[in-house]
Amino acid sequence: MKYNIKSPKDFWAGLMFIGIGAFFMIWALTHYQMGTAVRMGPAYFPTLLGGLLAFLGVLVLLESFVMTGAELQLPFNIVDAVVALVIFVAVVYLATKAGIANDYALLAATVIVSVLTVLFRPQAKPLVLISAACVVYGYLMKPLGLVLATAALVFIGAYGGHEFKWKEVAILFVVLIIFSILVFVKGLTLPFPVCPAFMETCPIR
Repeated sequence: MKYNIKSPKDFWAGLMFIGIGAFFMIWALTHYQMGTAVRMGPAYFPTLLGGLLAFLGVLVLLESFVMTGAELQLPFNIVDAVVALVIFVAVVYLATKAGIANDYALLAATVIVSVLTVLFRPQAKPLVLISAACVVYGYLMKPLGLVLATAALVFIGAYGGHEFKWKEVAILFVVLIIFSILVFVKGLTLPFPVCPAFMETCPIR
């Protein structure tokens, strides 16, 4: 049976969502405890989000066979992808030789690729910076806390858009951090560090 892909863009987007969602589900379930809905373990939230993302990917994938859409046009070429991969491998290798943790190496490589993208591949800025914002958020959560990590997520992600307005982004950050603290820290009592690790006492309790 031959299937006709009417929207290649949705087809590849669906595969990407499924792959990323499945990866985080498997990683969380094999490295952390799941817990229950009442007492969530560290694997509960990423597993739930990964499952929702994979489910969304299935819907988008199925839609690509039904609804006609645009062709897939990547904002970068294979050479750009190879250069980015080489940067990540080289930075991690050098960090390992220098005895630096891989977390900081990946963070540094992400910053390097992001800066090069802004300077030389502005058409790929939304894709790279939004992805970089998620990476930075994950690696900055423990040393800098929820407030500063969320600030990095919001401002870097917003800079990847077509318009960047300080006032609107700042309002979005304030709303998002209040929501995160009330829901995840206070409501669900998840052990997220709110303030940076170097602060002995955190004013937000």
